[in-house]
Amino acid sequence: MTKETSSNPFIDVSVYLFFEDIADKQGVEGFTNYMIGQAKSLARSVPTEMYSTWDEFVEATMNGDSVFSSFEKIGHPRGNCFVTKECPFNVGIKEYIKRLGDFSKVHMDATKHYNNTVQPSAAFSKCILHQTYRQEVANRITIEGKPLRYAQIATKAYTGDVVTPPSNWERVLLEKGGITQTEAYMLLRANDCLYLLYVDKMESEK
Repeated sequence: MTKETSSNPFIDVSVYLFFEDIADKQGVEGFTNYMIGQAKSLARSVPTEMYSTWDEFVEATMNGDSVFSSFEKIGHPRGNCFVTKECPFNVGIKEYIKRLGDFSKVHMDATKHYNNTVQPSAAFSKCILHQTYRQEVANRITIEGKPLRYAQIATKAYTGDVVTPPSNWERVLLEKGGITQTEAYMLLRANDCLYLLYVDKMESEK
């Protein structure tokens, strides 16, 4: 059963201002590295999970019972393709805009820095935190004794802009997810994030 999380506007807005303060003191690189470090620290605090079958993992994730879905409501269109229906950071983003107006430019500067130095998959600064957390939590989950793998296919910003990987990456990811580019964009119309979860096959299974 998915847990409802209450929101405190004061905290929601203060978190973004705290990140901006870090940027003022440490620059864009420090801002980016801090968010990555925080996400890794959070992921290390959650318990490890072991599942006997893929179906067992999918069911736990869909029901909000897996650490992977602790902070978001996840959908499973098919196969290895998963979506986040609404970004859990949207509430904080809306509260910030409502009270302070447009975001500081540093958020997009950090997004660009992450895309250029880590991987080209972020649509906004919150994606740095979110995607790093997913990656690290996936490392703490095994299915049939094999580690869970995570890869981002596409991300939608609060502005509605969609970020996709370079075309050569995108083809591989879409093929592994079993969806076409058109289907991917259709999924992004109703959801905020599109990604892969999978386990590597053993040589004997290939």
